[in-house]
Amino acid sequence: MRIVRMRKIVVGVAALAAVAALAACSTASASGRPSNAVAAAHTTSAAATSTVDTTSSSASPTTTPAKTTTKAVPPAVQPPAAKPPVVQAAPVAAAAGVPCAAAAKACVSLSARKAWLIENGQVVLGPVSIMPGRPGFRTPVGTFHVLSKVAHYWSHAFNAPMPEATFFYPGVAFHIGSLSVPSHGCIHMSASSATTFFNTLNIGDEVQVLS
Repeated sequence: MRIVRMRKIVVGVAALAAVAALAACSTASASGRPSNAVAAAHTTSAAATSTVDTTSSSASPTTTPAKTTTKAVPPAVQPPAAKPPVVQAAPVAAAAGVPCAAAAKACVSLSARKAWLIENGQVVLGPVSIMPGRPGFRTPVGTFHVLSKVAHYWSHAFNAPMPEATFFYPGVAFHIGSLSVPSHGCIHMSASSATTFFNTLNIGDEVQVLS
């Protein structure tokens, strides 16, 4: 009888130990540690998900369009257009019978006591009579340009009128004056000639005076 009781006690202790072990496993699963069955289910689910993703990726592959390279064709080089030949204007010839160059608008010959007005190589007026400066007051010789024009000029240096004065050198001008009495450097002309010179010549026009 004692032996039977001892066996029952051992069986009871074993049963209590088994219950405690089951309770411990249940508690461990509740504390966050998955059981073997849960881990296996999770592994199976992950495998299934991986299979689905792989199938989806293989079902709709991404196709990258091939790049097409187009080479720019350089424009055709056109030869430079031929330039028309440069035609130079023929030099204006000096007026016939006038001793000055063609560029002169007014020409004076002191030795001949003559003067001319010229335009584009053509004589506008002349030759007309003049009276140049006296000894000690010689009219300057050379190429000059018209400086100014004064219709009613009075010479304070010589206390004399100089009507229709066309100055081409400081203090020296074409103007109305005596054709028999030499001047103090100016060029005396008749009233009509001096007026024509005054009205025709412009500031900057070339004046040539020859000896």
